[in-house]
Amino acid sequence: MSKIFKNIAVAIITPTHTKKSFKVGLELAKKMGSELTVIECMYKIQPKLYFFETKSDKKAAQEQISKLKAELANWKKIALSQGVHIKTKFALTDSITHWVTDYIKANDIDMLIVDYPKLSMVEMTLYDDIINTIHHESHCHLLTTKP
Repeated sequence: MSKIFKNIAVAIITPTHTKKSFKVGLELAKKMGSELTVIECMYKIQPKLYFFETKSDKKAAQEQISKLKAELANWKKIALSQGVHIKTKFALTDSITHWVTDYIKANDIDMLIVDYPKLSMVEMTLYDDIINTIHHESHCHLLTTKP
């Protein structure tokens, strides 16, 4: 019997998230013997001056990268302790939708799990659009987890 989901990805796309999507992805990967990928996507902090980055812009970007790397190292440690093969990836991007969709297609992801925490109305509209676009463009199964 072939695996239903060979490659499962968990995409953290909201600035505030719970661990629920990671836990669901970890359990599914464990039960199905699948490979797990955890992706953290954040919008790039735009430079204060339009044409070039200042030192404070570069420092803010580096802090953002350090935070993402630390969180991904934690996810990796948890998965490896439970015997799940895991890959981690982070992206600071101008378009979360396009980056995630391209990653899914390039890496043959069978199922994408996205965390959908309680958000403000403005954030909810933005992330609804992101999730719907990913769903329509990626051609993989999509599972959203809510708190």
